[in-house]
Amino acid sequence: MFKSKRHSLKTLTLMLSISLAAAGCTGGGKGGNAEGSPAPADSAKPKERIKMNMFMGDSGLNYPEGVDPSDNPYINIVEDYANVDLQLEVPSAQDFQTKFNLMMSSGKLPDVVHTWFPSEAEKNGDNGAFIDLKEFYDKSPVVQKWVTPEMMELAKSKSGHYYRIPMPAAAGPQGQGVVARYDIVMKYNDGKWPETVEEWIALLRKIKKAEPDSVLMSSMVSGDAGLTYTFLPFFNWYGALPYTTRVQDGKVVSTFTLPEYKAAVEIMKQMYSEGILDKEFATNDAAKYGANFKKNMLFMVNGANQYIPSNRPKFPVPEAEWQFAPALKEYPSVLKDVKYAQTKGQPPITAHGLYISSQTKDKERAWKVIEGFASQQLHDLIFWGKEGEDYTVADGKKVPVDGEGLANTKKYFALHLALLFGFDRSKEPNIAAAEKVLKKDELQRSLDGLNRLGKEAETNGLAVNSFLISSENALLKTPEANKYITQATVEAVMGAITMEQFDQKVQEFGKKYGFIYEEATKYMNDNKQQLKNMGVKEVDW
Repeated sequence: MFKSKRHSLKTLTLMLSISLAAAGCTGGGKGGNAEGSPAPADSAKPKERIKMNMFMGDSGLNYPEGVDPSDNPYINIVEDYANVDLQLEVPSAQDFQTKFNLMMSSGKLPDVVHTWFPSEAEKNGDNGAFIDLKEFYDKSPVVQKWVTPEMMELAKSKSGHYYRIPMPAAAGPQGQGVVARYDIVMKYNDGKWPETVEEWIALLRKIKKAEPDSVLMSSMVSGDAGLTYTFLPFFNWYGALPYTTRVQDGKVVSTFTLPEYKAAVEIMKQMYSEGILDKEFATNDAAKYGANFKKNMLFMVNGANQYIPSNRPKFPVPEAEWQFAPALKEYPSVLKDVKYAQTKGQPPITAHGLYISSQTKDKERAWKVIEGFASQQLHDLIFWGKEGEDYTVADGKKVPVDGEGLANTKKYFALHLALLFGFDRSKEPNIAAAEKVLKKDELQRSLDGLNRLGKEAETNGLAVNSFLISSENALLKTPEANKYITQATVEAVMGAITMEQFDQKVQEFGKKYGFIYEEATKYMNDNKQQLKNMGVKEVDW
């Protein structure tokens, strides 16, 4: 087992599977060894082929039937680059956290590890589980092409170690917002977007009356978060999404304690009583939640990088058109400032990362595996596919073949291997494919929505949450606090407690977990200038 050591840990906010990019990242740095000679190019391979083990998650992209995680055209590129035979263990996203924790507690680690739980990995790294990768990184232009020195600094542990090679997030659209079924909205709202919260509520009631079997709003349980996706639009418009913070009057505060949060809960309570909110919203698993989409699920809150136009089959029906809703013309009077209902940017790295175990017998070869995940050949195969099969070339420009590449459900799983490119590097090929199949006006609506969120994110800067360094006690208590928020919200929405009792829950929350936000406030104020230099504008809110 690893030595025990108490320390503070750095956390990065993960937006449900995928974080977004921050503007202004620089390009890759220069490589070279101590003597100044270049590091090996993509084609250089160690002579002897050896066996190595790797643990990684599928990031929610399940392998198609018949595809071997350890033997397919994509992972074979990594194997050939490093001249290794990789044996992969790839638990599903739903089982990943449990299996990752079991692996770490066992003390028996594979050569290379992928995870999107950086705090846990960092803690185990400080206890001896992982090696520092900075020396390898400094000699690797292959990795530096995608992961900049600035990104490495953001991924550095509180103890000053570079255990993680982080996933970049600099290529995709910025921000998050309310995305809705444009086709349904236009059908039932006289061809226009609702402009106020009251108009959205009226639209929900109108659809429910016309189609009583519809499930317009719901949620699903995802780890410690039971309030997700289609449960969230009103909280977004009230500037008080669950499990998040706001910088208000110079303090970091939990949105759960705000009057805006309570107002959104009251709306959800009404929606529940009217049957607009799914009666089983608090207990749905992913399968049941997914099935609800076929019953006119109207809207949700999600990231812009999840709605890059593409030629993939539409979900859940061919006529579905998901678009980001415009900003409201008039926000609720309880909202302290409209800026709280607007999006912010995210850091240039996600929570995903690659690590090398201290137990590996060949550190250099394990590093070659990481370089394999950064090879241009893998990048091109994931995002563009094979020439003649997935794309053609016309006038020097790649043209995706309809239904192939990332639009092919049997190939889309490969996106989860883009660990050193970033999932959102699919933007260019996706839009190129979308140009062939989408009507001009639909494509333009998508691009306009992404552009609006991007401008909003640029105006508001990065989220302070992404850079806070919390004490170990705060990190340990945060999942407990999230469960408290879930339970109190669900009880209030379902009428199990009165709103007066909900107020008491909020007060109790402050007594139990207020120290988390006091710590965050102190860290923010002690590091205000540094955070401002990194693009965190809300430190002055």
